[in-house]
Amino acid sequence: MSQGIPIQSFRLHQEGLARVFGELEAKVMEAVWDLQQPTVQQVCDHLGPDYNYKTVMTVLNRLVDKRALTRQRVSRAFIYRASQSREAFLCRVSRAIMGGLVRDFGSLAVAQFVETLDEIDPQQLAELERMVQERRRAQMEAGDD
Repeated sequence: MSQGIPIQSFRLHQEGLARVFGELEAKVMEAVWDLQQPTVQQVCDHLGPDYNYKTVMTVLNRLVDKRALTRQRVSRAFIYRASQSREAFLCRVSRAIMGGLVRDFGSLAVAQFVETLDEIDPQQLAELERMVQERRRAQMEAGDD
């Protein structure tokens, strides 16, 4: 769990990546993931005319300091790369959050997760049940070895 982008905080009142990054940091991370190896100018162009070059450069460099991005000089510009894929990062964040909730609140957290799934999308509850059954089968097979 120590590899990848450090998760320093979680903001309940925000949405999406802004829960773990600042709002502008989240937009910049999304741009880098979308563009893969952008320069500052490419990120600015992607974000639109409301974003100042120096501000975006500062945020990119802050994300390098946080180890969310890496930076490499190419000619006269820097290109930025995400330290992890979007999917790998989201998996880590989800696991860290769920792990913390279960450690802190036990079965109450699990029950609320099930309730939330049922309220948001009953199909996801069925998918959870399928995943639990699959995990149990795998554990039983591993125990037979």
